[in-house]
Amino acid sequence: MELRHDFFKQNGIELSPEQEQTLADYAAMVWQKRGDLNLTSVSSGQEIWDRHISDGLMAAALIKKLAAGLDSYSLADYGAGCGYIGLSAKIALGSSCELTLVETLGKRCMFMDWCIMKLGIKGAKTYNIRALSKGGQSGPFDFTLERAMGKIDDILPICTADLKRGGYFVAFQTEEGSWGEASLKAADCKYDKNASLAYKLYGEEKERHLCVFGKE
Repeated sequence: MELRHDFFKQNGIELSPEQEQTLADYAAMVWQKRGDLNLTSVSSGQEIWDRHISDGLMAAALIKKLAAGLDSYSLADYGAGCGYIGLSAKIALGSSCELTLVETLGKRCMFMDWCIMKLGIKGAKTYNIRALSKGGQSGPFDFTLERAMGKIDDILPICTADLKRGGYFVAFQTEEGSWGEASLKAADCKYDKNASLAYKLYGEEKERHLCVFGKE
């Protein structure tokens, strides 16, 4: 499996050899258990890296900028699945980040717990619940993340409910501005265009977007 160092350099992603190895080991664990837990539809370990772990690394690079000046901070990955985004980001961010992986399916939480234990990741835990817009179930968090939970208008109130005032929600989107003003108002947040990021994954031409919403 090639770790795409040119992708790292292009996007300002800095990883130690130990972090690279941990990410490679995580990808191998997903590939090993893919059939047992229906974790992924990808056809190779390389695709796990290029399509999923790379997304997590882009989120980590963005969160690192947003967290500038903080010695430590909390991060929740909503709809964590098998940990593609949250665990990849946590490995890249290191000990400054306290991670909570929020996932409705117990078998996926068990898989992520196994990965956390086997990889020796400190400061990460799973939370087996269905996140709700009323909040109060977890957190509060400095940052929240989401990829592929559904329409942005539906997930905005869920992913900001347990977000601290002054915190940020980072959403993976195929296009910018696909939400309504009413949704922003209901979630008590604003879109931060300057903090948001457009990027391309390795070998892709289509832009992806990390859209940043600040909790007021």
